[in-house]
Amino acid sequence: MKAKTGFNLREVCGEQIIVADGEENIDFSNIISMNESAAYLWRNLQDKEFTLDDMVKLLLEAYDVDEEVARKDAELLAAQWKKAEIITGDDMPDIEVTCLTNDKPTTPAKEDTPTKEPEEKKGFFGKIFRK
Repeated sequence: MKAKTGFNLREVCGEQIIVADGEENIDFSNIISMNESAAYLWRNLQDKEFTLDDMVKLLLEAYDVDEEVARKDAELLAAQWKKAEIITGDDMPDIEVTCLTNDKPTTPAKEDTPTKEPEEKKGFFGKIFRK
């Protein structure tokens, strides 16, 4: 996997967001906000070819988490980045992500699981871009 050229992490009003640099990347309909651990991974992987194992290793080095949790989080985050079209590669995880939120990704609900109403967005961009 590799981050697409032109997508850079910036801090705007205390929020970590991915900004698309260059005229061909201007699209303000999709602001990509990252939590602390996602921003940490992006900073460490942005200009490199990387694998899920690389993501897991970075999470294990920075956070007190076991390898199973780190792998699950890395897979889900890579799937979110894939859906947001900010990474490329043949080795991206094949996990379907239906909704991206500030902190917690939502995967498709099972038929026997009641669905919850989405939580109200938090933070600066959530206040601006409410639907």
